[in-house]
Amino acid sequence: MSQNSQNLPNKILLVDDDPSIAQGLDEALGRYNIKIDKATSLETALYLFNTNRYDVALIEIEFAPLAGLALVQKWRDHDIVDKRSCAFIMLSGNKSLGNNEGLVKELGDLEVLNKPCSAIQVLPFLSRGMATRKRMASFVELKSRVINYFEKTGDFAKAAELVQKKLPEIGAKGLPLLYDLYEKADKKEEALGLVGPMLERDPSNIMLLNAKGRLLMQLGRFEEAKVALAKADSFAPQNIERLNNLVGAYLELKEPDAAIIKMKELIKLNPEHPDEKFGMFAKLFDHGFDSHAVNFGKEAAKPMEIVRHYNNKGVMMSKDGEAAEALGEYKRALSFYPQFKENYRIYYNVALAQIAHKTRESYVEAQKNLKKCLELSPEFEKAKTILDQIERSLSKKAS
Repeated sequence: MSQNSQNLPNKILLVDDDPSIAQGLDEALGRYNIKIDKATSLETALYLFNTNRYDVALIEIEFAPLAGLALVQKWRDHDIVDKRSCAFIMLSGNKSLGNNEGLVKELGDLEVLNKPCSAIQVLPFLSRGMATRKRMASFVELKSRVINYFEKTGDFAKAAELVQKKLPEIGAKGLPLLYDLYEKADKKEEALGLVGPMLERDPSNIMLLNAKGRLLMQLGRFEEAKVALAKADSFAPQNIERLNNLVGAYLELKEPDAAIIKMKELIKLNPEHPDEKFGMFAKLFDHGFDSHAVNFGKEAAKPMEIVRHYNNKGVMMSKDGEAAEALGEYKRALSFYPQFKENYRIYYNVALAQIAHKTRESYVEAQKNLKKCLELSPEFEKAKTILDQIERSLSKKAS
């Protein structure tokens, strides 16, 4: 067959760390004029998806270092709207999905194809994938249209009516969109009134549990939110948005140990963002759990990694005129490994931030920190020069 049928994609993305899967499909699908872009690493998968347009992507469900269902979540939330409509076919080496079953069902619009598979087996999945792509694109367009209409006009009733008319067509996705609209209109209590009775009739409905948990979070009812979100999490682990909400709920309820358990899951789901862990440390610090932040930091990051992160962040804040905030970041850095040799960089930048205040008290503090800097790095010439200038200035002021 030399021509590609209209209900088949011209190009697909195959994400699988086993190169033999692509070898078995490449030539056979080529007969249908279907080109396969192959990604056996996460870096390649991210690059190809970001730089190409795909109607359909095949992803190994146990892909490493980032599970296939995590990739689906990230790509459905892509900055480029058109990419959110890509259809995904999950490849599985096991007939049983195990812990993945709940999340496959929750994410929806996913098909699972068992490996090994031939081109003949793949083709009907690709054809259905094209239909899914069209349906997803229609939903994304509707969501954008409804939200934009409400934001421009403030006419909640009309916007809600647009969604309700489309419910038979868009199915289960329509209810979360309706809840989004209620939230935008600051009608969270009303939305909760809709969710509650439905959840009583169907207490295991993950979509409804999500909606309830999210609404309760926004209403500040964190204990109730935790119960709903934790229940949904037990049915479908590794939902990134839900994990973030659970972290927030645990922190508000002063349960840092439980928050850290979920933070560790989030870090594993973001291997392409190595600084994700520092955002987790910041949440602990911001909620007053300094010792938990330090202990978690020592477990999750190397000393030099900590120095580099906080030092760079502090420098950028200082350049933006946020000296007080920069000092806060430097202080956090020193709380992890106070005697680490490379902390000389932190002490030096702390001194620079203090000097900027141009008071005697700030010069005295800068002097102390420059001496600490030189204790760790005696040959640091810049610190020597500035310390000499500070001491001469303090001497003049004293006389």
